[in-house]
Amino acid sequence: MRAYLRGETKQGDFGIPYQLRVFADHGLKATFFIDPLFSFAIGVEPLRALVLQVNKSQQEIGLHLHPEWLTDPRCTGLPAFAGPLLSDYDRAAQQRLIGSGVDRLVEAGAGPIEGFRAGSWGANTITLEALRACGLRFDSSLNAAFGHSLPDLEGRSRYQRPVDCGAIKIFPVTHFVDGSRRGVRPLHVTACSFDEFRHVLDASVEQQRAIVVIVVHSFEFVRVGSMSRGRLTEPQRLLIRRFEKICGYLNEHKAVLRSSHFHEIRGESFDGDEFVEPIQSSRQRTIARIAQQLMSRVY
Repeated sequence: MRAYLRGETKQGDFGIPYQLRVFADHGLKATFFIDPLFSFAIGVEPLRALVLQVNKSQQEIGLHLHPEWLTDPRCTGLPAFAGPLLSDYDRAAQQRLIGSGVDRLVEAGAGPIEGFRAGSWGANTITLEALRACGLRFDSSLNAAFGHSLPDLEGRSRYQRPVDCGAIKIFPVTHFVDGSRRGVRPLHVTACSFDEFRHVLDASVEQQRAIVVIVVHSFEFVRVGSMSRGRLTEPQRLLIRRFEKICGYLNEHKAVLRSSHFHEIRGESFDGDEFVEPIQSSRQRTIARIAQQLMSRVY
C-alpha cells in the first residue's frame, strides 16, 4: 500500500494522491484502472479508501485484474490460480473474475464500471466476450508492444483507432515506431521521453487522429525495488518531472488535446480506417531517451 498506491518516499509521496493532484492542477481527466483482487486478501476497507480518493477528485474508475492475487490463500470464493495472465483462464473463469471485480468495486463505492484493462495487458478475445457478458463497454488492454496482448485478435499490431468488437469498443494504447531495433514503443510515461511524447501528440493533431491513449502506473515514480520493511526509498525525480511536463503540455494545448473519461465518449463514432500507420519518431529522439533512462537509474 505504501509503495504501490501511496508512493511514499523520503522526499514525499508520489503515488495515486500525487497523480490525482497533478491531474487536478492541470485540468486533466484520467481513468484509474483499479485492481480490487487485493481486497479479497486484506479486506475491502483499503480499497474503499482508494475509491473514495479517486471519486473525490472526480476521476473515472475502471476495472483492472492481476490474477497473481489468486495465489494468496486468503482469496477465497474465486477461481483457482491458473497463470499470471487473464488469458490463461477459460471464459467461465474470466467472466467470474470480471464479475467479482466489478461487484467488489461497486461495493467499495465506485460508480458504474464501464472500462477495463487486463493486468500485464494479458487479455485475449475470450476476455472481450466475458466483458460483454458482464455489461462492460470499453477495453483498453491492447498494447501492441507486447506479444501476449490480445494475441488472437486479427490485425492487433496495426490498430491505432478505437475498434468495435461487438458490444465492446477497444481503445488500443497508442504506439509509435522509434529508432531502435524493436521499433514499436507504447505511449507510456516511463517508457518515452518528453520529446517523443510531444512529437506523437503534435503528429496526432496534424493527422487528425481521433484518440491518443497514454499510460501511467501508480508506482512508477518510486524506486519500489529498493524498499525494505519499514524503510522509505527515493523518488524517480527524472520521471516525475517528465510526467509534470507532459501534463503541462496537455493543459497548454487543451483546445486540440481534450482529455476525456471513457463514459463521456460512449456515443461518439470514430470514422476512418482502424489500420493507420504508426507515427514515426527519429533515431536522435531514441538515443536521447536511452540516455535519460540511464541517468534515471542513478538520479
